[in-house]
Amino acid sequence: MSRLFTEIRWLIQIALALLLLLALLSYDPRDPAWTHAAQVTRVANWGGRVGAYVSDLMLLMFGMSAYWWVLLIARRVASVFRRLNGIAEPPGQHGEGGWLIESFAFVLLLVSSTGIEALRMWSLPVALPRAPGGVLGDVVARAVSMALGFTGGTLLLLFAMAIASSLFFRFSWLSVAERLGDGIISAVTLARLRQEARRDRRLGEAAASERGSVVARSRRGAETMAAPVAPAAVATVPAAGAGARRERAAVEPTLAREPSFDAATDGFDDAYDDAYDDVRDAMPRKGRKAESAAPARPAPAELPRDGADALDPPFDPPYVGEAQANRPEPRFGAVEKLLGKVVRRKDEAGGPRTEPAVGLDDAEAPVRGAAPAARAADRAVDRPADKVERAAERPSRGATESYLTVPVTPQFVDHGDGSLPSLSLLDPAPTVQEVVSSETIEFTKRLIEKKLKDFGVEVAVMDAFAGPVVTRYEIEPATGVKGSQIVNLAKDLARSLSLVSIRVVETIPGKNLMGLELPNSRRQTVRLSEVIGADVYNRAGSPLTMALGKDISGNPVCADLAKMPHLLVAGTTGSGKSVGINAMILSLLYKARADEVRMILIDPKMLEMSVYEGIPHLLCPVVTDMRQAGNALNWTVAEMERRYKLMSKLGVRNLAGYNTKIDDAAKRGEKIPNPFSLTPDAPEPIDRLPSIVVVIDELADLMMVVGKKVEELIARIAQKARAAGIHLILATQRPSVDVITGLIKANVPTRIAFQVSSKIDSRTILDQQGADTLLGMGDMLYLPPGTGLPVRVHGAFVSDDEVHRVVERLKEQGEPNYIEGLLEGGVAEGEEGGGAGGGEGGDESDPLYDQAVEVVVKNRRASISLVQRHLRIGYNRAARLLEQMENSGLVSPMSSNGNREILVPNRDIE
Repeated sequence: MSRLFTEIRWLIQIALALLLLLALLSYDPRDPAWTHAAQVTRVANWGGRVGAYVSDLMLLMFGMSAYWWVLLIARRVASVFRRLNGIAEPPGQHGEGGWLIESFAFVLLLVSSTGIEALRMWSLPVALPRAPGGVLGDVVARAVSMALGFTGGTLLLLFAMAIASSLFFRFSWLSVAERLGDGIISAVTLARLRQEARRDRRLGEAAASERGSVVARSRRGAETMAAPVAPAAVATVPAAGAGARRERAAVEPTLAREPSFDAATDGFDDAYDDAYDDVRDAMPRKGRKAESAAPARPAPAELPRDGADALDPPFDPPYVGEAQANRPEPRFGAVEKLLGKVVRRKDEAGGPRTEPAVGLDDAEAPVRGAAPAARAADRAVDRPADKVERAAERPSRGATESYLTVPVTPQFVDHGDGSLPSLSLLDPAPTVQEVVSSETIEFTKRLIEKKLKDFGVEVAVMDAFAGPVVTRYEIEPATGVKGSQIVNLAKDLARSLSLVSIRVVETIPGKNLMGLELPNSRRQTVRLSEVIGADVYNRAGSPLTMALGKDISGNPVCADLAKMPHLLVAGTTGSGKSVGINAMILSLLYKARADEVRMILIDPKMLEMSVYEGIPHLLCPVVTDMRQAGNALNWTVAEMERRYKLMSKLGVRNLAGYNTKIDDAAKRGEKIPNPFSLTPDAPEPIDRLPSIVVVIDELADLMMVVGKKVEELIARIAQKARAAGIHLILATQRPSVDVITGLIKANVPTRIAFQVSSKIDSRTILDQQGADTLLGMGDMLYLPPGTGLPVRVHGAFVSDDEVHRVVERLKEQGEPNYIEGLLEGGVAEGEEGGGAGGGEGGDESDPLYDQAVEVVVKNRRASISLVQRHLRIGYNRAARLLEQMENSGLVSPMSSNGNREILVPNRDIE
């Protein structure tokens, strides 16, 4: 019965509160009331005559402060409702005698409010039966003004009202000040972060535009060079030789088949002088692209400028002999037209190599023409005579006197116009994203302290950092509290806070605090465009800079693959691992051109990376057959060894030093000869080498098919390939010890762990717990090299449409230059690389058999790799050549240690 009576009282209080509120709101001075009499047919007050009398009396006594009575009744209604439903009173509830304190607070609030109303609001434009503040306010105002004056009385009443409000509404003014300050700080911080984000994006766009400025200038230069020029007579240099004229006539039909670059270039005929370099640099790279898979020229930026021999080509010219009859030729017809004449030269070593040279003819003489042609003629005539004679007297190489009948294809070439993809190809980030409010952070701080105290652990929350996905609360354990106690309570604390998981950070670098990372109620999406457009990414000088995502504070996180130098990625299905791999690949494509970074993509799923098929950065088609993947890793090991031999000969320690030495030589107008050239009397020059990134999307499947041999190859690459510029990105969704072995972990210190299913898997990847508490959808722990403290990163999201747009843009730059035989077991270790693939033929019918015998006997070593390196052929063909030598009695059968003995002396093959 007591509950029933309580409910009836609760309903009566609701009715009284509503009636009083309606009566006060609808007060009309024309209605009959205590203060005056009126004869009206209809009362305007919503409470009728009773409402009119009540409102008139309340407003007469208290003025506008009469509304506090409505609030008093409403508080009583709320209190009864909580008692009926068993709901605890809010924080700040008074103990015994609480109703007395509340009554005192209400009286003080009413008195101070009416006094302020009478003192300060006497001109309030409202309809009242008396002045504002009513009778009570008038009495209070007179009393305080007589005692303290107008200003002093106002100040006293304000403080009294503040005290009464704190007691009546049960709040602390200090908390109000803190919340107000937090709100201001949050607003200022949000404005600052948005301003920094805009500034960061502007700086990133500026840096990206700087990267593209060189390409833009080259295009403008190409347009300038393509401007119509008045036809001028050909300016040549007199030199000796009717034989040279005959050889030029033999080669000119071959050059006539090539397409023209521009009709306007017919006015230029100054061959291999200083103007050649300018024209070569101004040519659009798209025009130099091969018709099919044939490679283009090395980057023109590497060509010598000043001081080079004007008559010697500053780069290795293309072959135009008979050996190229069945091979598509690069589109250099316009350049050859610029040079006008081509002669075939023969050096001491001999070979079917036809190179462009200066067309010399005794009968030809400088003729007056346009200014450019005249200036070119002057430069040609001013050259030293001995250089002209050397060029004219150089004997020609006959195509039939071939030393190698297989044309040598450059392994690493430049593609297209070299421009990087535009940031507009990626989806922009949302302009407005929901952030964690300061009120939520403050409430969670107090809740963490309370819940941990309930578990017997006393902590103090010192600070909080809100990020796009999680918020880190930094806590200071009380004296005597161990960190392990908090770690063991992670699941209980998550349950008490109604969260999926909580990650405990035992050590925060530079602080004596621990961290609790709590997921936000609404997570933000980190777009790849945000990270790539950031200044930290665009200012990074390394072409192997990868965009990972954002940290818990919302700052972009980038990593340099060259410093890692290899990366191990693991995570369960659906954790965002494949999206993270795509983001890494795209960030590499946004940072480096095809002449700077080349890739080998191994994708056993046949879905994740097949979209990259056909981009110019690839060394081979995307590998989906695991048996071919083993061949690709074999080739990578051989390429690593080849690079180490080159660097050893040049006296440099890494790939950067190698490329710097090549660039320095180019600036001096020199070319560094290949120390392992097949023709040591006339070695071909060596060029810059790009970095190579090998991406394996599923290491577990590769090891299952190929076996432990893969582990050995990966270990060899991981141990030695850093200085050679070769880097691995290994990914797996099965982070078990039989896949991520100790040998692999020892050589791959940099790791990324997405969400995993157990603590054991987390220890397998990171050697510590934590990955099992991640939230999925790109949430990762990044373990940088040289540290044991992982960094929590929220991976950048990139959609399939974005990947397709970027890939289509890259395909416009040109066809990929695949290395022949890379997936068929061919190991290209020569300077020019590619190899001829298999090759058929038995006994001694192979056209390279004699050269192979010469190489083996001269070096006194019979090995397949030696033959491959010198003859630039595939593995199978080199193996057959050695078998033919064994059948012919030139070398012994393979012994138990894998070596063969040379059975003939050096002179027997002469």
